[in-house]
Amino acid sequence: MTDEDERAVQAAIDGELRLLDPEVRASPALVRELLDPEFTEIGASGRWWDAESILTVMAGSVASESPVKVSKMSGVVLARGLST
Repeated sequence: MTDEDERAVQAAIDGELRLLDPEVRASPALVRELLDPEFTEIGASGRWWDAESILTVMAGSVASESPVKVSKMSGVVLARGLST
């Protein structure tokens, strides 16, 4: 992986970790900064999500007493401008 690829992957990981921060989740403006307007995701339940539905669900549902713990997060550049 090139240095540029490593920086892109780290930026994606940093953004994902920020989305788990209760203070960020409580702020629609901060969440909007992190989610692309064309963001879509299929959740574990099979439900399809877009940026607006994520913002709707997150509004008022932040529980800081149950923080999410993350370990061994990694990513791979699939193509320039696209990483996972």
